[in-house]
Amino acid sequence: METPTLITGLPAPSEPSVSPDGRRPLSMEWITDDLLHATLAAWSPRYEHPLNADDAVEILMNVKRFSEALLRIRKDEP
Repeated sequence: METPTLITGLPAPSEPSVSPDGRRPLSMEWITDDLLHATLAAWSPRYEHPLNADDAVEILMNVKRFSEALLRIRKDEP
């Protein structure tokens, strides 16, 4: 088990993959290699340990979930 300082967020549930290596489930088809590289370039300097592609996917999914929550709140406002 990872120590709390190495965890970047909440892991996504397992689901069928769109990539041969199993890295990207169908719901993550929008995550391109270019987006992964850009995410690693933006976030790696902010962590005390090197990030990998799985970390970048986790970061992107957390940002997506946060954005969706903000949109739901805005939609529910009168």
